[in-house]
Amino acid sequence: MTITKAVYQGKGRVEATHQRSEVTVRTDAGKAFGGLGENQAPVELLGNSLAACVLTIMGLQAERGGVDFSGCYAEVGECEEDMDKFTVTRIPITFHLKASFDEKQRKKFEYIAHKTCFVGNTLTAEKVFDFVYE
Repeated sequence: MTITKAVYQGKGRVEATHQRSEVTVRTDAGKAFGGLGENQAPVELLGNSLAACVLTIMGLQAERGGVDFSGCYAEVGECEEDMDKFTVTRIPITFHLKASFDEKQRKKFEYIAHKTCFVGNTLTAEKVFDFVYE
């Protein structure tokens, strides 16, 4: 069963449509690589996937414990790449969580971020996570 259909559009652009929801995501190669550079690059989407995975697992765990996680968010920085090896080497993400979370909750969320994310556990890139409680 197909989950997503990705179609190359030309000039470094891909349109990927999630079949069930019909939501389409467009990615572009950067202008430096001959692409249009109008949409996020696939590497940026990789960083977004990591942030979304971590937030999803944190949020679900919080809800199971009766904790309101709504409004928490992540900011993905510029991913670093090794152009000789064609790999992503570093993904920086700052997680903005509630100041009201106690020390036990904070440790749990940070553990989740580092150890229980499927996307994160799959990637070999260095994951640089900062946690801001505000």
